[in-house]
Amino acid sequence: MKILAPLRNSEEVLPLCDAGAQEFYCGLTPPGWEQAFGQASVHRRNPKSAGVPSIDDMRRIVALAHPRPVFATLNAPSYPAGAVPRLVEFGRRLLDDVGVAALIVAEWELLLALCDQGLAPRLHISSLASCRNPGAAAFYRSLGVARVILPRHMTLSEIEATAISGLEWEVFVLNDGCVFEEGICATTHALGSFCLADRLGGKFGRLDERYEFWKWTQNNCGCQTSRGYTLGPCGLCALPRFARLGVASLKVVGREASLARKAASVRLAAVALGLTEGGARPADIRAAVVAERGAPELCENAHLCYYPDVWSGGVPARGNSAAPSAPVLSARVAAPNSPASSEYTLGVESHAYELSPTQPPSRATGSC
Repeated sequence: MKILAPLRNSEEVLPLCDAGAQEFYCGLTPPGWEQAFGQASVHRRNPKSAGVPSIDDMRRIVALAHPRPVFATLNAPSYPAGAVPRLVEFGRRLLDDVGVAALIVAEWELLLALCDQGLAPRLHISSLASCRNPGAAAFYRSLGVARVILPRHMTLSEIEATAISGLEWEVFVLNDGCVFEEGICATTHALGSFCLADRLGGKFGRLDERYEFWKWTQNNCGCQTSRGYTLGPCGLCALPRFARLGVASLKVVGREASLARKAASVRLAAVALGLTEGGARPADIRAAVVAERGAPELCENAHLCYYPDVWSGGVPARGNSAAPSAPVLSARVAAPNSPASSEYTLGVESHAYELSPTQPPSRATGSC
């Protein structure tokens, strides 16, 4: 298994290699796209906050990363009329001229057009294509694509059933959950991530405390530990199971994140991968992750687990104490539309570690 790290410019490549990255993915908008298609997305993330700035910088990324492969996203869920031929031409340029190893694709018209050009062996199926069962997997295998990225919300048993032979498989392991199943979510974050803003006491309230707390964890708890680690969804304890399944790639999420956050996340994944390769059990990996990252309370009762069924024999918790309905963290952060600070009680005590809020929970901006 290899650690797949996000990028947004060439300056991030070497620090992430040092942290343990073995593959990279990033997005780039074709020249002249905005003039032709306005604000239509080329890839899932915001091109200004998450995109590589230019083709020249993409060339530098490929050169600096070598021999590690670089994958480029063309994975918007839909495109305007006339866009697919231009994206096919641009995708071929990325592969044949720039040196990108593969394209990450979601939309079917673009996927089939690229396959018609003989590019299937250099295509990865995005999680937005929602490959959730062995029938869908067999369809993508019949096209001749190289890899399928599995959606976030699949259980380990669903992954085991879906991961048929003849394909590489990629799974999410760190950061940035999604409230909805993004592959069948027809919404947009253009006006803000209302899926996260729908909260207790808000305009679209009527959510119970458990669901409110779960959404908070999907948005990386709006904070990080004083050691620089994000408190987002985590699947590192499932690595031994993924190794037995033959999973190829472990995806760290967050192209638009700071380099410090990316590097910390890759380092944490590298700790877990090293332990897995040495035969460690999920409980051993959990202990090492908590020792490195902090925030043990958020590992109790699988609060941050991408794959909570890794604990099918019992959810991790300290002692025999009952699970809290939502753990309590008091964090002092700037209130919305005010320079003054306000205190939000969100669940989870802080003990030996400190939490550094990056954003008030009412202004969450996690990306699906």
